[in-house]
Amino acid sequence: MDEKMRQEIALHRWAVIAEAANTRLTSSERGSVVRAIAARPHAHPDGTMRRYSRGTIDRWLRAWRASGVDALRPSPRSDTGKVRAMPELFGEAAALRLELPGRSAAQIASILYHRHGVRVAERTVSGQLRRAGLHRAALKAAPKAYGRYEAERANERWVTDVLVGPWVPYPKRDGSARARLFLIVDDHSRLLAGGRFYDRENARICQELLRRAITRRGVPEILYADNGAPFANAWLARTCAVLGIRLIHSKPYSPQGRGKQERANRYIREAFLAEAVHHGIESLDQLNDWFAAQSEQAGCRPAGARRDRAGAGRPVPGRRAAPPGGPRPAAGGVPLVSDPAGDPGRDGPAGRQLLFCRSRSGGPAC
Repeated sequence: MDEKMRQEIALHRWAVIAEAANTRLTSSERGSVVRAIAARPHAHPDGTMRRYSRGTIDRWLRAWRASGVDALRPSPRSDTGKVRAMPELFGEAAALRLELPGRSAAQIASILYHRHGVRVAERTVSGQLRRAGLHRAALKAAPKAYGRYEAERANERWVTDVLVGPWVPYPKRDGSARARLFLIVDDHSRLLAGGRFYDRENARICQELLRRAITRRGVPEILYADNGAPFANAWLARTCAVLGIRLIHSKPYSPQGRGKQERANRYIREAFLAEAVHHGIESLDQLNDWFAAQSEQAGCRPAGARRDRAGAGRPVPGRRAAPPGGPRPAAGGVPLVSDPAGDPGRDGPAGRQLLFCRSRSGGPAC
């Protein structure tokens, strides 16, 4: 357990006992408060819901009165999670569990005893296997089935993520930095509501992209993100609260809820980044100009096109239509697309954007 987690646990314990720490409470009133605290679950910093006994709450209260919040920090153990006696036996225990997932901890302990003459407690075997992710429930669990989900209308739910891109400038040289693509995809229309490459990944950049997307597409009802630092912070939470946006974070290590976003990421890697890297990238501005043009092409649907029941393509609500007459050819054979009027949040130079297509002069292919 690191120092940050110990501090978070101390603050969590204080939040649990704060109501009972009021000095104006009488002994009987404090007893009633403690019983009420013990009766309800509490969200632990590790994400689990826990209940605490009256004895535990009373012990925390005594520690807090004696030494303040620091006394609520858990005491560290240098040997936590380690096999302290004969660690080589743990590898054998793990192999026995993997050989037969239904084999119980008691059976494994018995086998170890008969093989080596060393008696290992069943609880010790079970605990070590669980820490290694080798408990029977995990090994025997059937894969989960996830149903399809789609928001009912445009701007009801936006999904955001960060895609780690190529080195810029590319080919890599002194001064090159990893480009990071911040993306916002509308769950209903698969529209790319916002997308831009940056050379760093932080909360400020996330809010800048959100501002650009809102300027262009309006305010969403829900913003769905993972638990990365750019999305799980007080600044973004406050911004969403002020704008009336419900900020939802996905369950850690469960990307299934961001399937459309992950599909968009794959499309961008295969159809855009591969060609950009092959062509060579001079700067972030150039990469963003190419990406803005690519994302504005008519029919460009990163997360998969929507079709009606007859199988014919139909316009997606909220998606910008292609300019009348199609893209206008420019000198050198590179098509251009106009920037629609009344779109102040358009990324890149105002007016026209180069499409990411192969030109006669040998530019990148779309």
